[in-house]
Amino acid sequence: MSVKGFLKKIYRILQESEYIPKKFIREILHLSVDSKKVLLISHELTFSGAPIVLLNIANILRENGFEVVVISYAGGGLERRFKELGIPVFISSAFKWDKQGLVEIAKTFDFVIANTVVTYESVWYIKDYVKYIWLVHESMNFETDLLKWFNVPYRNCPSISEVLRGIDEIYTVSEYSKKVFDKYVDNVKVIHNGIPDFEEKLEHNRRDGKVVFSFIGAVNERKAPDIFVEAVELLPESYRKRAVFNLVGELKSDFAKNLRKKSHKYVNWFGCIKDKSEINRIYDDTDLLVVVSRDDTAPLVVAEAASRGVPSVISRNVGSTYLIEDGVSGFIIPTGDVEALKDIFIKVIDSPEILDEMRDNVRKKYLETSTLEIFEKNFMHIVSEKLNSAEDVNEK
Repeated sequence: MSVKGFLKKIYRILQESEYIPKKFIREILHLSVDSKKVLLISHELTFSGAPIVLLNIANILRENGFEVVVISYAGGGLERRFKELGIPVFISSAFKWDKQGLVEIAKTFDFVIANTVVTYESVWYIKDYVKYIWLVHESMNFETDLLKWFNVPYRNCPSISEVLRGIDEIYTVSEYSKKVFDKYVDNVKVIHNGIPDFEEKLEHNRRDGKVVFSFIGAVNERKAPDIFVEAVELLPESYRKRAVFNLVGELKSDFAKNLRKKSHKYVNWFGCIKDKSEINRIYDDTDLLVVVSRDDTAPLVVAEAASRGVPSVISRNVGSTYLIEDGVSGFIIPTGDVEALKDIFIKVIDSPEILDEMRDNVRKKYLETSTLEIFEKNFMHIVSEKLNSAEDVNEK
């Protein structure tokens, strides 16, 4: 693109939108005309799975020579992490509904990455004007919750289900999620998440000879910490004395507070831990991670544990089966089955040595499917295909 053409597009943004922050437009002016530029769109930047994946993507793109800019409908603690990488971040709800302004912005980039299904308005606005990748992280909660909230037209955008049916292709992060979106989109592809390797964190010394079970995640109904707590309560006292039960997660909600009152005698509550060394210590102490969500697309904690050689017990509604094979690299139980989880606790407490081979197996699964290097290779292949595709939408 020529300098004249680039400046012309910036001028059109100024002409078309009075809502997009002018600071953002000034930042675009600092981008190199000759470089490959990518715009990342997020609904929020909290310390949660989907924004963390987007942070990894931003870093991968930056290391591969792309100039990256992030826009988000809402902020969060991860905003600082992006800025530490030298990646500009702009927060504004206008990105969600200012169709013409967003279109003109998107057209100054070589392609766009939209993160989560909640960015559907932005995808709808830009889809005919710029090459894009839409990466969704939702699964059953899309049908149980999001369809109720977003399945009505909004300003210049149709309902979320109509948007999906008008899209040619999306990517999701697990086969479990793919089954949901296959109902709405003809071409749903899977790219498994990748996380940094924690190879040095493989020593598991049981605390005072006790088996350590840990729940790490959001303390809400969907993540099912209540199943974890109830299974602990069902254990005979003789078994509880031979084990340690950790629960790591935010304690602000009424759901979390009530659960803590109920279980404080048997469960060690740590609250939300953001310090890396502290969360590493929890993983290193853990013999079996407990991820028995009622619905969970591909929780990063399962991959983080696997990288350290820590197996998990997951429910059938957790999409991490590419890492966890029942009886081989962990356990899989029916969703919501407290008795089944209790039986796993008893089995492992009675025979903790059954985890020894599982540690090696889950580490192998991680190395085969979920390293950051594998994710980078797969994701950059998708990016290359998009950039080299025949359709030139950027001149519309």
